[in-house]
Amino acid sequence: MINQNENDELQFQVMIEGDDVENDFIAYIPALRLGTRGETLEEVRENAKDLLMLELEARIRDGREILKDNNAKMEMIHISLPVKM
Repeated sequence: MINQNENDELQFQVMIEGDDVENDFIAYIPALRLGTRGETLEEVRENAKDLLMLELEARIRDGREILKDNNAKMEMIHISLPVKM
């Protein structure tokens, strides 16, 4: 979600999940379709902020719009496996 307050600050929805295989964290910013990684929660949050700043600076410099919220939602889906595990 992107929101702008009176201090010209923007807020974006960020999904963060742990990656047990790589033993790190992944952050995904749906509104801009950007992702980054970090070894800790703190690092992945900082990396996401840095990536957002780079993307927004490039969009402003190039005269491109800053995309609005794309209404991303987290949902749980259920499936039936065709064979027993």
